[in-house]
Amino acid sequence: MHLDGCVEVEAAYYSVPPGWITRIVQVQWDSLHVRLLDPRTGQLLREHLRQARGRRRIKDEDRPKRTPLGTVQLLERAARSGPNIGQFTKALYELQAEAAVRRIQGILAFTKKYGVARVDDACAAALEMQAYDYRFVRVYLERRSEPPISLRQVDPLIRQLNLYRDLIEERTQQDTQEPEQ
Repeated sequence: MHLDGCVEVEAAYYSVPPGWITRIVQVQWDSLHVRLLDPRTGQLLREHLRQARGRRRIKDEDRPKRTPLGTVQLLERAARSGPNIGQFTKALYELQAEAAVRRIQGILAFTKKYGVARVDDACAAALEMQAYDYRFVRVYLERRSEPPISLRQVDPLIRQLNLYRDLIEERTQQDTQEPEQ
């Protein structure tokens, strides 16, 4: 069971009844149907028609009346990551509801891979173009070149690089000036 209240079967997603979110269900499927069963009694909870990979099947009665707590926490985490990230993920959730939960998790995963500043810039570009799509942010991050690596003082005990360079120059000049005996 995922945060969006769906189970995954061969990369397609199917909703479970509201009381079963976060609980374990048994799943049976064939070429036409996906059946969700109570693991204790074997009673049929939901039956869905099979969907293509990446698609989802959510019945209207399975949609939550309020935003689930896990989703609220996820949106808050996104808002703390960066102002544009928070605004973009909020808009994404408003437009796509449960389907956006996985995409928001993907946006937050990008912050680990690319850094918060780059993801925030990508979300700002998406907001400016009104492209409320996970793929836009992914492609934007993949196509932008890596920022140049800059050196920084990590620890006060480590001296600056130019001091080491000067010391090496000084020592090599002393070695060349000393007469041989």
